[in-house]
Amino acid sequence: MKPTRSVAVLVGSLRKDSLNRRIARQIEALAPPTLKFTFVEIADLSLYTQDIELDPPAPWVVFRRSVLAAD
Repeated sequence: MKPTRSVAVLVGSLRKDSLNRRIARQIEALAPPTLKFTFVEIADLSLYTQDIELDPPAPWVVFRRSVLAAD
């Protein structure tokens, strides 16, 4: 049996009915069961600036952990 792989999906649009999100959902539906999709949301992220690196806001910490957890 093949191992399950985790896929982080980043959708760059915040629209509820985003075309990119709909396409990503269709890819998820067609993917083999060995792929687990996690949609990493960007809505709570502030604009990135290197000044926050030493003490990043909580949404950035969650975002980074979600991306790093994926294969």
